[in-house]
Amino acid sequence: MSTDRTFRGATLDEALSTACTELGSRLEELHYEVIEGAGREETVVEAEVDPVAVLGLFLSESFGAGELEITARLLEASEAFEGELEGTDLHLLTASGGRGLDALQYLCNRVLNRRLADHLPVHLDSDGFKERRAEKLQGRARAAAEEAMRRGAPVTLEPLTPAARREIHLALAEDPGVETESDGDGFLKRVVIRPTRRR
Repeated sequence: MSTDRTFRGATLDEALSTACTELGSRLEELHYEVIEGAGREETVVEAEVDPVAVLGLFLSESFGAGELEITARLLEASEAFEGELEGTDLHLLTASGGRGLDALQYLCNRVLNRRLADHLPVHLDSDGFKERRAEKLQGRARAAAEEAMRRGAPVTLEPLTPAARREIHLALAEDPGVETESDGDGFLKRVVIRPTRRR
């Protein structure tokens, strides 16, 4: 895949076709500007892959293929690409603690990883769902930590997505009475909360 941002052709269409080929992108995924062209024998464009356009196409085509009534509003913020999802089928993504939403976010990041050497992370949410989930997970983490210390034995939580596991680990990171670790293989893993081993 080319890293050069300047592409040439006899016409604008030809220059953009060259850009699409060398960048491995569709025209809808490019941000471009004509540098030279009007009245000249050659058209020169500067073009690059637009990550927001890539994400927008991926999400809209995924929702369309699944016949899901969901739309996404995408914004490039300072620390992440923020995607706000809405629609009548959103419950399919937020069920089971948001596993579908986390899986879709994971796929969005994988799509950008394959297309761009460097990019901001993608965060998907819907009407504050993740904040509400974080509060529940933090409460679940504290309750499990208390149980582990009371029993003097590890407590294992149900299989969780990477985002949910991160909330558990962060919630207990400053608790000197317990330690946490993820256990298992694949996307869903369990979190084990055990009393801190005495040294």
